[in-house]
Amino acid sequence: MWTVTPDRQAVSEAFGRESERVVGLVRGCPDLREPVPGLAWNVGQLAAHLTAVYLVFGATLRGGYQDTELERAVGGARADDGLPGTIAAANDYAVGLLKADDARTAAEGLGSQAAAFLEALAAEEDLGKELDTPWYGIGMTRSVGTLASLVVTESLVHGRDLALAMHADPKMSQSSAAAATPTVMSAMLPLLLDGGRAKGFSADYELRLRGGRRFAMRIADGKAECSETGSRDADCVLTLDPRAALLIGFGRRSLARATLTGGALASGRRPWLGLRFPSLFATP
Repeated sequence: MWTVTPDRQAVSEAFGRESERVVGLVRGCPDLREPVPGLAWNVGQLAAHLTAVYLVFGATLRGGYQDTELERAVGGARADDGLPGTIAAANDYAVGLLKADDARTAAEGLGSQAAAFLEALAAEEDLGKELDTPWYGIGMTRSVGTLASLVVTESLVHGRDLALAMHADPKMSQSSAAAATPTVMSAMLPLLLDGGRAKGFSADYELRLRGGRRFAMRIADGKAECSETGSRDADCVLTLDPRAALLIGFGRRSLARATLTGGALASGRRPWLGLRFPSLFATP
């Protein structure tokens, strides 16, 4: 499966910035029981989720993450819930396992796992190498570059969530988002295509992420495949601010709002297909 390969330096620096921001927000939280707007988690639970992401992804880069209980939790997810259900089951397991009692402990755990991930990434030469990722489903794999990009986007969006909970500035970094979002979209959107919503639908899209790589996506026969641009003419060209793309993908913002605020623009011979695009995918 083709995906955008990120720039190593850009994605590493982005994760360093965003994980440091997350650690600082958690450390400054007076009460980890503070609810996070729009989520079922409080600050402590969200910190546990991010700690789990850093830990599991880092261990995977170092040779593989082994946890039979995690595999059991994932295996127990309902098949008809698809990838979002699998991710939810993995999240529930990890949050219960790693939740800290105080902000200092939570921040130290986050910082330690973030540093370990960066060290593991620096030691892995091949960003295209496929690694086992059973939390996305039994037998699933993702590339090193995809995992590196995913930890950036998780930190960006959940950093925004934490900032909202603590009444801090929620604005996300455009450069960090541009470094990671094209890889995440090209790697994960095909897995999230809703076969029922996409039934009978076919279109060629070109995704242009401001400040990042562009790529093509063909949707047909209930499947989505990504490729480099230039292989075919697009029906619809979607130009997206990478921050808006993340907020749409994580269910934090509608495409309509992103369009009104300049975060999204559709063009091409069938621009109206831009409005259809987000509805074709399930939200994790």
